[in-house]
This record gives sequence, C-alpha cells and structure tokens, in this order.
Amino acid sequence: MPPGRTLAVLIGRFQPPHAAHLHLIETALARHSHLLVLLGSANLARSVVNPWTAAERARLIRASLPPTHRLSLAPLADEFDAARWAASVRAAVQQKAAQVGTQSTVLTGFEKDASSTYLRWFPEWTLDPAPAHGDLNATAVRAALFGQGQVPGDLPDGVTAALNDFLHTPTFYRLQAEFQAVQAERARLSAAQTPVPRTEVLHLHQHGGQVWLVRRAGPVGAGLLSLPGEVQPPGHPLLPPVATFAHPARSLVWPAVAQVQLDPAPVPGSRPYHLATVLRRPRAFFEDHHVILRRLCGPAADRPA
Repeated sequence: MPPGRTLAVLIGRFQPPHAAHLHLIETALARHSHLLVLLGSANLARSVVNPWTAAERARLIRASLPPTHRLSLAPLADEFDAARWAASVRAAVQQKAAQVGTQSTVLTGFEKDASSTYLRWFPEWTLDPAPAHGDLNATAVRAALFGQGQVPGDLPDGVTAALNDFLHTPTFYRLQAEFQAVQAERARLSAAQTPVPRTEVLHLHQHGGQVWLVRRAGPVGAGLLSLPGEVQPPGHPLLPPVATFAHPARSLVWPAVAQVQLDPAPVPGSRPYHLATVLRRPRAFFEDHHVILRRLCGPAADRPA
C-alpha cells in the first residue's frame, strides 16, 4: 500500500471504461491509499450517450482490474447544475473519507477539454491531473458500437467480452435504432441551420398528488416518461416560464433551453401519474425531465431559490 492515508477521487461516466480509464485508475491506486471512483449520470435512463447503468459500469471496471479492497465505486447523479453537482461530489467524498479513515483528498482526472473544468471546482483538495492517454475515447467506442455494430480494439479484455455479449441484446438493438435516429435528426437540423440552442416549452400540470406526463413513442427515448412539450420556432412569443433549464448537455439530439410553464389543465394526450411514485424512478424519464420534476415538485430543499 502507498504511504500515508490519502483518498484519491476520480469522476467520470466511463461509458464504457477503456484503456485510458484503466491506466488512470491503476496510477491512482499506485500513488494513494484508497481510490473512490464516482460514476456519473447514474440517475439517467439508458441512451446512446449513457448506455450502461452505474452498477454495470462498476462491474466492467472491477472485471478489468486485479481484486483490491482499496478501490470503491459509487453512483453520482447528474444535476445539470454545477453548484448542486459539486455539493453531491463533496458529500460522497466526505462519507468515503470517514469510512476509510483518510486524512487528505486528491482529485485526479484527465485534463483534455472544456469537460475537464470541474477539476478546478474543488480548491480544498489537492489536484493531481493526468495527461490524455492514447487516442481512444468513449464517444468513439459508442459510435463504433451503435453505428457499425463493432467493438473497437484497445479495450480491456473484460470490457471487450461484455460488449460482444451486449451486441446481441434487445437493449443494444433499441439503442442502435436510437443512434441512427439521433444522427439523422442532427443532420436534418444542421442542414436547416437550426439555432443553437433552440427553445422548447415543457408543460407541467399537477393536481391532487398527481402529475400529467406522456410516454415517448420513439425511437429516441422510446418508452420513457417525459413532460409534454414542443419546440418553439425562433421569435415565437412565449408566456413567462416558472423555471428555465439551460444546461448545454441536457438534450440528447440538439442543444435546447427548456422553459417550463405551469398549466391549469392537462395537455391533451398526457395522463396522470402518482407524483411520489415517479419521483422515485429517475431512470424512467427522458433526458433531464426527472431532474426538472424533482426541482419543481419534489421536497422543498430541491426547489430553486
């Protein structure tokens, strides 16, 4: 075991884990007494961006490493809000540090592009960034998987075996159809010079402990629950929203700002769901719609100030 009692923290989506991820994990384990890997997007439904659950990603990582008690893996929800997300990270790290008895914390991760800015959000921890390792990235792995039906090389053996099995599952076929639909729609929107971001209106109606939702027909987000809504043409007059959600990564197909309106009556085609029940099922929802619902209808602590 390395000297000292240091907790290293690594945050990522690992969709899927690849050789660069494993190199970073092995390096952190060699330098520090314990490593906590936080598996991001754990609250989001399966999609072409997030095909595997947190539990599945944890198994892939452990299958690619020698057994060790110095590695912990835990889910981390996306909040689509930097301050809320950072608070969740701090809470998870404080809990793990208390469990394993570490005295200091080190944050590690790849410094590669704008997606790495979070490494600077925790000044109370020592930063130990790592340079990019190799050319393969998870986006390219997913594109090969869903676009070509192929498992690329340079993946850990355990991940390669799992992805080869994944190619023959109903989940893969559904996500492959979603991938094709997303690519086609992006090409159409790009050719039409669609504004970035575009604006969508989401309709929220709740009454008597129920909320009115729709179930998506697909292929993008097939079967998932969502707030009813529609994309607005540029310049279209809008009613004042009760809340606006504008995180650049919230939309699967095209960047979009969501303006949520409180409606006095249900949108035609929507149906009532028991609010307390659906709030307990984040991965049943499309994109960030569960986060929106929790912020506006959940416990008071989750509502925007």
